[in-house]
Amino acid sequence: MREFPADEPVRVERTGHIDQPLLLLTLLLLAIGLICLFSASYAAAYDTQNGNAAYFIIRQGIFAVGGVVVMLLLSRFDYHKLHYFAIPSLLLAIAVMATIKIPGIKNYWVTINDATRWIRLPGIGTFQPSELAKVAVILCFSSFSAIFGKKKMHTLRWGILPFGAIIGVFAVLMYWEKHLSGTAIIAAIGMLIIFIGGANLFWFVLGGAGVGAAGVWYIRRNEYALNRIKIWLDPFTDPRGLGWQGVQSQLAIGSGGFWGLGLGQSRQKHLWLPEPANDFIFSVVCEELGFMGAALIILVFALLIWRGYYIALKCDDKFGTLLAAGITTQIAVQTVLNLGVVTGLLPITGASLPFFSYGGTALLIQLAEMGILLSISRDIPLSKEG
Repeated sequence: MREFPADEPVRVERTGHIDQPLLLLTLLLLAIGLICLFSASYAAAYDTQNGNAAYFIIRQGIFAVGGVVVMLLLSRFDYHKLHYFAIPSLLLAIAVMATIKIPGIKNYWVTINDATRWIRLPGIGTFQPSELAKVAVILCFSSFSAIFGKKKMHTLRWGILPFGAIIGVFAVLMYWEKHLSGTAIIAAIGMLIIFIGGANLFWFVLGGAGVGAAGVWYIRRNEYALNRIKIWLDPFTDPRGLGWQGVQSQLAIGSGGFWGLGLGQSRQKHLWLPEPANDFIFSVVCEELGFMGAALIILVFALLIWRGYYIALKCDDKFGTLLAAGITTQIAVQTVLNLGVVTGLLPITGASLPFFSYGGTALLIQLAEMGILLSISRDIPLSKEG
């Protein structure tokens, strides 16, 4: 485990230099994602938006431009001040997600495919509160771990119980939403942060076992999740029902071959493949760009994730290290989950692909997180740049 110079956050002289490889990789993924989204979405948009084939890409483009502006502004913001937003962001995320049980307000929640995960915002569209929860967990866990210090983090009382309680609260809220993937992502982020923050290995393993046991209990008690596990093992047992998504995704990937059918030439996106602009956008990418195109995109994601962890390792400030690791882990876990789902390696979970899947607020938050990473990169001493 990495040792830090002190328990409290260490302020170092800000170099003023953002990490240019991270910035370029982010913009590259954003550009490729927008191109692929337009190709994957125009058929569905034409069918559902009164013939407006550009509906999804126009809305996503607006959020992309706004997200880039937010990213650049946050890259110049002193991330140490995010300590002050840790608890407020946590309380806000819990309050918003708890509205699913409040009469009147719960009518604004949207149910799709038997899962209630979205809130309808008049004039804007739908918003997934779990996106806010991910940011809140990263900020809160990083702040608490840095403030508690190594000695407290090594104890059960300070290093495990408060963090476990927070994960438990979000797990209950997401249980109501039927959002297993969101719970898994938050648990993965939280456990990584407290491990780096200095949690005792024994209590950490015990807590991880508890999280795993809770996941098994959830699946066994939740028919929705159990059915997804069963159909994942063999989607062709019900190819016209529950297995439809998995079957159509695999057909899209298989028909792409090595070189692909060509950009814009996907057949499965023409109302065969569900959610071609969202959870299954990478299936369309594989069909149109083939194995080579998909592999290159995965390589860019891998480079982005590597660069994020590089910044975390080079930062001398404990809070900055934990923030960078948490943000990077969120991108990494969501990417792995999405790619695993579309290829059939994992059960269908509803995890979107960062920078690619349609969702304006999610894209805005992801770019804001990249801005925080860029801000952290400014604190890397010149002697440690490379």
